[in-house]
Amino acid sequence: MKGQSTVISAVALTACVLLALPGTASAVSVGFKFFGGYNSMNGGDINEGLKGWVDLYKAEAALGGAISNGDYKAFHAGWDAGGDLIIFFTPIIGIGFGGSFLQAQSSSEITFTIPIGTATIKVKPQVTAIPIRAGLHFAVPMGSFVNLTLNAGAEYYLARVKYSLRFDVLGDWRQEEVNVDSKGKFGFCGGIGLEVKIHPNLSILLEGRGRYARLDGFEGSENDTYSSGPPDHENGKLWYAEIIPAPGYRFPILGLSDTAPPPDPSIPLSRLARLDINGFSALAGIMFRF
Repeated sequence: MKGQSTVISAVALTACVLLALPGTASAVSVGFKFFGGYNSMNGGDINEGLKGWVDLYKAEAALGGAISNGDYKAFHAGWDAGGDLIIFFTPIIGIGFGGSFLQAQSSSEITFTIPIGTATIKVKPQVTAIPIRAGLHFAVPMGSFVNLTLNAGAEYYLARVKYSLRFDVLGDWRQEEVNVDSKGKFGFCGGIGLEVKIHPNLSILLEGRGRYARLDGFEGSENDTYSSGPPDHENGKLWYAEIIPAPGYRFPILGLSDTAPPPDPSIPLSRLARLDINGFSALAGIMFRF
């Protein structure tokens, strides 16, 4: 938190200094920036835990003589869309406030050939995140119609994780659906790009943006439904654990519970699950400046 406060304080101090500079009032302008594009994120424990579940079932099936085909496909790619309001205190330097909507998802299907038929596992994770940011923006002239743009600042993240696991075995099925939200966390972002002026008040933007943020404290619900029998419902926190079901095997998994897994030699590690949003975005957009 100390580093986050330092960044926010530095942004506020810079704005105050720029406002106090003589002759800057006449140079003040306002930019409205809108963008969208490709988003990539790591995923962290969510990807690791879902892959661990798949690997655990594949290992159990192999011990029973089943042949598996397919693997868990981690979510990494998605999209990023948002906007910023930028107050330029000089033609080059400004302070901006904005937000984005990030999404990434994937879909996996693993099939098993067993002596009496087939079985499948389907896994569908989806992550959405909303960063709200404040930071410094720079537009460095590279010619009459082109600026090199730079920005850096702090972001406050809200995120939701949803995933489903469906098991189909010889006509019977079971589906687990988890939906959890994270408490807000701070992160950092920075970007570099080009601003190409096509009109005195309108520019086209191309930008690459990186971010650093890890969120935990996810809470929500799990709903389990079955081909026969009543459904189950549970509320709790999302945990990440590593289990040792047998000597020589170790798998990371996810689970929903009010409390941490009890200490046990078969569970050498357990903690609240973390969503790793570290990644980058490749963006294109427009900016109106007045």
